[in-house]
Amino acid sequence: MASPAPSPEPQRGFWATLSKTECDALIEAGVRSTFAPGSVLLAHHDSSGDVAIVWSGLIKAAVRVADDKHVVLALRGPGDIVGELAHINGGRRSAAVIAVNRVEALIVPRDRFTELLGRDRAAADSLRRIIVDRLCEADRDRLAAASMTVGQRLARYLLKLVWRHGVPVPDGSLRIDQLSQEDLAACIGGGPRTVAREMGEWRKRSIISTERRSVIVHEPAALDRIAGRHAPPP
Repeated sequence: MASPAPSPEPQRGFWATLSKTECDALIEAGVRSTFAPGSVLLAHHDSSGDVAIVWSGLIKAAVRVADDKHVVLALRGPGDIVGELAHINGGRRSAAVIAVNRVEALIVPRDRFTELLGRDRAAADSLRRIIVDRLCEADRDRLAAASMTVGQRLARYLLKLVWRHGVPVPDGSLRIDQLSQEDLAACIGGGPRTVAREMGEWRKRSIISTERRSVIVHEPAALDRIAGRHAPPP
């Protein structure tokens, strides 16, 4: 028996580009699962070709480059698809997909996803657009990083996170949960000490506040000014 459709459905990302018929087909094809923080949804070097669609929570695509160091290649949230490149090229995954906080995701086996794309051109076109958008965004990130300080990169990345995945709090600020300073450093290619120093300065200026593995952005406009011309649009 197919898993019932979760509610509410994501309102952005790959999922939001699909028709109800396409969404129903994916729900029928996949298995909805819940993952605790730190759990692996899709393993590094796995060759299954399965894909995952994030329903709730935040995941990171990460590669361990040393015993005590990893590089975060991307953060994804509700509605986003992950594992699509390994599905298309048929190779091993270039990164692990790990739950940052409590994550609910729809895991769709390779053959069922291939079948859906083969019979539904609109879904295949949606996936192609998502991939092209991500490649273009990666190019913009590399160009921006080449001319930005760590503080500017951090401000830019925090803005991207809160615009896409931030949860409103009563005072109107935006909160990102279960994301450590080490994660942020890995995301922007900066040193943890430098990131901690920048965030400490922003706390003094009430631009942000932090709790255990959480960041609350109070003044997005201030981060926008710090990021300068490379600031992402809201």
